[in-house]
Amino acid sequence: MPTEELLPEKYRDKASEYRKGTDTMDVWFDSGSSWAAVSAKRDGLNFPADVYLEGSDQHRGWFQSSLLTSIATTGKAPYSSVITHGFVLDEEGFKMSKSVGNVVDPEKVIVGGKNSKEEPPYGADVLRLWVSSVDYTGDVLIGSQILRQMSDMYRKLRGTMRFLLANLHDWKPENSVPYSDLPKIDQYALFQLENVVASMKDGYDNYQFYKIYQTLQRFAIVGLSNFYFDVAKDRLYVGGRVSYTRKSCQTVLAAHLLYLVRAIAPIMPHLAEDIWQNLPFQHTLEDGSVAKFAFDLKWPDKNEEWRSVQKDDVDFLGVILELRSEVNKILESARTGKLIGASLDAKVYLHAENPDTVSKLKELASATNDADALHRLFITSQVEILPSLSEETKLGVSYAGKFSDPRTGEIWIGATRADGVKCERCWVYTKDVGSFLDHPTLCSRCHGVIDLQPQASPATAAAAVA
Repeated sequence: MPTEELLPEKYRDKASEYRKGTDTMDVWFDSGSSWAAVSAKRDGLNFPADVYLEGSDQHRGWFQSSLLTSIATTGKAPYSSVITHGFVLDEEGFKMSKSVGNVVDPEKVIVGGKNSKEEPPYGADVLRLWVSSVDYTGDVLIGSQILRQMSDMYRKLRGTMRFLLANLHDWKPENSVPYSDLPKIDQYALFQLENVVASMKDGYDNYQFYKIYQTLQRFAIVGLSNFYFDVAKDRLYVGGRVSYTRKSCQTVLAAHLLYLVRAIAPIMPHLAEDIWQNLPFQHTLEDGSVAKFAFDLKWPDKNEEWRSVQKDDVDFLGVILELRSEVNKILESARTGKLIGASLDAKVYLHAENPDTVSKLKELASATNDADALHRLFITSQVEILPSLSEETKLGVSYAGKFSDPRTGEIWIGATRADGVKCERCWVYTKDVGSFLDHPTLCSRCHGVIDLQPQASPATAAAAVA
């Protein structure tokens, strides 16, 4: 086309002043200058942008052209950070192709396909959880088996949050136990929570979402369920509603709920909101208003008090958790050998040569609060610390083993049947079952709880029967 035809009508009489270029303009110029039309002009956006996100093929494309045009005209980059990712492949590592039939449709992942058995509706949160689980800096895999694994992980996490909600049904913020009055095991749990949430924040700050996923898997699903929730059940279900150990445990559970709901919200917003709409108590924000939605919350501030647990205590309680795993192995052998059924049928013996270890074990074994007592942590009826270990003692114990750690030295572990009679309420064996005429099948702890329960008036009882 001649120059005259290329120009707008009002410039055609000056066509001689223009020269038609025959070079091809860089195809990336359009997208490369988008910062000028978008970031720099639209309300609610900032220039430079916080993040430019694209595939690894854009290093010499959009990222580069944006950088050149912005520096040439403004003297600075159009972005503060650049995140590049690999490509999505099928479960076998092959490129997706409609002709091959290995394409995973995100919409079908969320709402399901025609065959709900083969293509079940997982929901958006499961798809988002998958995104958080992969190291996107390289190519990532997705398929039906991987999505099933993500769905299992999601259900387990949902189960963890349901446990927290269910056991806070009668809790109110004013029932909180001051940190200094919490048992050691509760302070240790908050120490772990604070460190975990700090680690997750670091993952978010550095866009390393797969580290958040791994932390969630280790802590919220494995760590909490296998230990703290396990030992907490006795305090929550047996100790009575007004007991100190139950209130202290609920204080810790509430902290976990309020921290974890904020930690998972960016990845699983629907689950976070589902949790918040079923919150059994009101949570007040700094300005005094009540948080109606999960996203009314801010990321929790650092809690230096929770991080103040003495290193010696942290190390020793960490050792106790490892020792507990060894104790469980010996109890499992005793169960297989028909010596016991449940772990509460057992009495555990411990013997250590290291004086410092002996002192710390004795302190836990004779803890004045129920929560820190060794037999509660092991979920057995009794734990006895042996001052010495004779051959006669060894011969009298059918199931035994050893635990060794540089911090504690060697600890000998033995398991026998528990002493005493089984309480029909808590299932713990004690020697005081049968001591109470009004409740001859209860131990002293359960008798105290039953005694504390409010008695219905005759009129109320009659109404209830009616």
